[in-house]
Amino acid sequence: MTYHVDPIPRSLMASFVAAHHYAVRVPPHCLLSLGCFSDADLVGVASWGFGVRPRHTIQRLFPSLGTGDYYELNRLCMLDSEPRNSESQFLKLCRKFIRRHEPRRVVLFTWADGMRGKPGYVYQADNWLYGGFIRTEFYITAENEVVHPRQVITRCGRRDRAFTRSVGLRRVRGRQFRYVRFLCDHAKRKRLLRESPFQWGQDYPKRDDCIWTIEGDERAAEGSRESREPPRFQGSGQFRHAAPLLAQAEAEEAPRQDTPGRSKEVG
Repeated sequence: MTYHVDPIPRSLMASFVAAHHYAVRVPPHCLLSLGCFSDADLVGVASWGFGVRPRHTIQRLFPSLGTGDYYELNRLCMLDSEPRNSESQFLKLCRKFIRRHEPRRVVLFTWADGMRGKPGYVYQADNWLYGGFIRTEFYITAENEVVHPRQVITRCGRRDRAFTRSVGLRRVRGRQFRYVRFLCDHAKRKRLLRESPFQWGQDYPKRDDCIWTIEGDERAAEGSRESREPPRFQGSGQFRHAAPLLAQAEAEEAPRQDTPGRSKEVG
């Protein structure tokens, strides 16, 4: 399969992600939207930009670099009808485009979503360097809908354990895997690797390295046992029914405040 890459409007990239990517939404800090085309057909999109804390992110990885020196891959999405390894081909074309049109960028960075059972095979096939993992978490509703912790705080104002349990949310813990790809020359790459606090290499994680702990899982007492069995997730990480959950919790707490001699429960 022969592909070519061209810039596309952010709105087109966002609509493609909404239709074909489990995350549905695009992070706000998108600086470059690239489309992958087969002839005239759009078959994939990539959102390049920053995460929530751009300067902190790059200087945590490579202390001498700034925000103008890197891009973070926020979304990569291709049609399921495309052949195997098409995402890696798309990544290679993105690298060539960025190197040609934005030569100041020396590093590309991304996370592989181990919470969704993805150890990063797409990046491994394109020879990215692996730099370890972090532990992360989100919540799921009784219907297994994913809810991001920031959504709980934004919509409900709190996410202590007593509260999240009272509104039917269970905490899921897992891993995110970090990857980088250098666009600079060999000498600068060596210098950056020396200064980084992380060990970068190609000892890649595999499917068995995706591990979850689910709060209240009947297979684990109070979430004390890790599991390599992937949980069943639904949705994109947005709170579709946040307001009713908050209203219900406030309604349940109101009688406690009005009852003499009874203190409000605090998590």
